Amino acid sequence: MLGLVFQVGPDKVVVDVRRVHEVVPRVELTAVHGSPPWIAGVFVYRGRVVPVVDLHALAGVGTCPPHLSSRIILFPYPLGIPEALVGVLATQVAEIREIRPAITQAIPGPSGRPGLGPALVDGPGILRLLDPDWLLKQLAPSSGGLIEAGTES
Repeated sequence: MLGLVFQVGPDKVVVDVRRVHEVVPRVELTAVHGSPPWIAGVFVYRGRVVPVVDLHALAGVGTCPPHLSSRIILFPYPLGIPEALVGVLATQVAEIREIRPAITQAIPGPSGRPGLGPALVDGPGILRLLDPDWLLKQLAPSSGGLIEAGTES
C-alpha cells in the first residue's frame, strides 16, 4: 500500500493514500461552541463547511502544534454522501511511501476515545495504521452533529 505518513504526538501514523481526498495547508479554523475538545473547529473548503478533528487532542497529547508541516488531511466521509468531507489535523505531513502491512497489534486509545489504529513494525520503529472510515464512524455519535454518521460498509 502507498501510505501518507505523519506525526501525532510521539506516534508515526500512516493512512492509505487511496482514502485521502486532499491534503491542504493548515488554515485558521472557526471554533464551534459546545463541541468536543478534539474538534479543532471548522473551515470553508470550496463552498462547504468542513469539520476538523485534531488528532493530537483525540490521542490525549495536547493540541496539534502550529508547525509549517502541520496540515489538514481531508477524507470523504460518510462514503454514501457525495461531496461530504471531514478533515484531520496532524503535523509532519510530508512523506508518502510504500508500506507493507503485515501482522498488526491492537493498541487501545485514551479512555473513552478510539485509538489511532493498530501498530505495525516499520524497520526499527512502529507505525500506527489509521483507518479513517472506522475512526470517523466512532467519533460521529459524540461530535455534536459535526460529523455525520457513516453507513455500514
